[in-house]
Amino acid sequence: MTAINVFKSSDAVHVFSDGLWCDPVTGKPAGKGTKILVLPELNALVGVTGLSPVPFLLSPLLIETPFDDLRSLVDAMPDLVKTCYAQGKAAGQNFTGRCDVVLAGWSENAGALIHVVECYPHHDIFKARPDEQYIQPKVVGSADMFFPEDGLRLLEKQRAAKFSRPDAGTFGSTTVTGLVGGFAQYTQIDSDGIRIKVLARWPDNIQ
Repeated sequence: MTAINVFKSSDAVHVFSDGLWCDPVTGKPAGKGTKILVLPELNALVGVTGLSPVPFLLSPLLIETPFDDLRSLVDAMPDLVKTCYAQGKAAGQNFTGRCDVVLAGWSENAGALIHVVECYPHHDIFKARPDEQYIQPKVVGSADMFFPEDGLRLLEKQRAAKFSRPDAGTFGSTTVTGLVGGFAQYTQIDSDGIRIKVLARWPDNIQ
């Protein structure tokens, strides 16, 4: 599980994400680290939900195919994501789960920008759409919060929420908590650049 929450304000875009990596089979905490791919040359970042090859394959693609501005990257993102999945498949990886690739940044012309590519790799569908705000995973009570002020509070609710996941070794599912954790990362992007801050650290037991 990955927490990616993105909000616009009049002078910035705000991203709240967690830093806990879980084993895809057992669901147990396996490590800690940022889940955000920072693109300083475009004053932007990319966050990905679910199990996806995009974070590991997108960076070299961007080096090989430079973009003049953030708008150009927005237009190219669905094809780039599709290429990432094709490269992962060619390397023997099997990625069939639904995920979102979220591009957020600040453009001199457009200001704060949030752009989402909905990925359905098992159907070879990659749907792009602009967004005003993005919250994943969904939790009860987020509609009553104010952002970016309640960004950490939202991550804490996502951390405490219960989620259903496949039960390893069975055909059923199990309800678990703690799939959001590690640390709470706040990334702000505005006309001056990108700033990153850790708002909280959680005592997750890494296996």
